[in-house]
Amino acid sequence: MLVTRVRIENFRSIAACDVRLGPLTVLAGPNAAGKSNFLDAFRFLRDALRTTPAQALEPRGGLGEVLHRFPDGEQADSFRIRLEMSVPSSGRKEEQTAVTLSYLLEVKAGPGDDDRAGAQREELSFHSPDGPLIPGNEEQFRSESWRDDLLLAKLTSRPGNVQTPSPHLRWMRFYELHTAVLRDVDQTRGARSVILGEHGEHLARVLSFLDRHKPWVKETIDGYVSTMIDNAAGLDGKDLPEADVAYLVGRFLDDGGHKEVDRRSLSEGTLRLAGVLAALFQPGALNGAIPLLGIEEPEISLHPPMLGALYDALVSASRNTQVVVTTQSADLLDNPAAQPSHLLVVRDDGHGSAIGPIDQAGRRLLADGVLTLPELLRSGEMRPEHSAPSMQEEGW
Repeated sequence: MLVTRVRIENFRSIAACDVRLGPLTVLAGPNAAGKSNFLDAFRFLRDALRTTPAQALEPRGGLGEVLHRFPDGEQADSFRIRLEMSVPSSGRKEEQTAVTLSYLLEVKAGPGDDDRAGAQREELSFHSPDGPLIPGNEEQFRSESWRDDLLLAKLTSRPGNVQTPSPHLRWMRFYELHTAVLRDVDQTRGARSVILGEHGEHLARVLSFLDRHKPWVKETIDGYVSTMIDNAAGLDGKDLPEADVAYLVGRFLDDGGHKEVDRRSLSEGTLRLAGVLAALFQPGALNGAIPLLGIEEPEISLHPPMLGALYDALVSASRNTQVVVTTQSADLLDNPAAQPSHLLVVRDDGHGSAIGPIDQAGRRLLADGVLTLPELLRSGEMRPEHSAPSMQEEGW
């Protein structure tokens, strides 16, 4: 599954946006511009599919905290998220074809005195290169009656031999890594998890699994670590099954050999790098079980001159899973692999978050060689194209 287009209206700071995504998308912009809100729209959809819209909104403070507030003080009464995805058909790999899937969700408070949030509108349609998969009725379903759960979560049929999107969307992962969690001993009883928790849980177990079962991937991770951390040779997960305990150790160069460094002595930058690399190269990201990875500011606490190498890891991981990251760092873009086509620029234009590809003036500065990509971000001249019209204006 590849999310190819995202349209959001009235979600947090985003009044309206309509953007294209590729295998790797970098959301670049200053602090508080709205980068995290864009990722949270994906996360909300994932959470709502796992539970209900109302339950997904609870940790976000409820519907009122999520609805966009306009400069004049007025607040929207609903928000919409629409995804377009390229989804393979079911069956044997050699017979699979790419099918375009479109899903629209509108969330609103219930009718009357019911202030619970629910789905006011849902639409799902499939299109093959030869036209609609269901002759005469291209919608798999359309609902415009308020309900407190999602029809998409209940969809089990596979029209035209196409994979349903719900399992894919449920397995999206979003990482906001916490140093204390990365550093801590994993004492989860009975845990043999090879899925990295979204704050960094199970880091040692993921690294241990890769070392035992996919050593070439572990060597790749250690290669990035040794390139970006002075005197580092690698990071290992020590898994003690008899005690249900796992913990992290570092390997550093010492007089021609290696010495182990206790997890409590590892720097914040080393721990965060371990978490980012484990997220990108964990088994689920390699085998397609995790279709999309979002990572908040992977560059935090890393030495700026080394950040260009991290971009190589993002590009490499995006060959196996879709990767979306947020960044404020021009140093992250200091790599020949960083392309303007990877970037979505996020700026607060005074009416909310404007999100789009680099505008025409910025592209001209790049094309004429006046500024490089990191210089364009650092100078403050990186701006997005104008925001999209609302879905209502286009009859959505």
